[in-house]
Amino acid sequence: MERKVFDKRNPTEGGKHFIPLPSDARHYVNHDRMSADKLFLYALIIDYYNPLEGCAFPSVETLAVKYGKVPDTTSSHLDDLKEVGLIDFPEKGFYIPLVPLGEEDFYIEFPQAWENYETAIKRSDTRKKSAAERMRKWRQERGYTD
Repeated sequence: MERKVFDKRNPTEGGKHFIPLPSDARHYVNHDRMSADKLFLYALIIDYYNPLEGCAFPSVETLAVKYGKVPDTTSSHLDDLKEVGLIDFPEKGFYIPLVPLGEEDFYIEFPQAWENYETAIKRSDTRKKSAAERMRKWRQERGYTD
């Protein structure tokens, strides 16, 4: 069976449901207390959010099952989401997803995250240069270049 390409312009085609994740949340992975999997937990809170009630109210156990972590880890990760300002909860079990900060405001509020981002870019540049050098040597050894 051939699989179709996901149509991000029409994600609900055919009555499908998807979990939204604001693109402004991407830079949060550079915060010491964040990771890509925690952004998925944030997306779950958004998905469970009931605008008529003004909050999401899944149990930690329900979130843990959907998140693929044990309840203690899930609870700890919810605390991390609150710490970085992606969610608020007046009490456990009632979660309010908050709009992520734009990239510039995020790095102003969390300067260590900017340092982490710069470090990641430097590592990436080093890997790219190393790969280019390996390719240059490989091509030279095989007579593809002078």
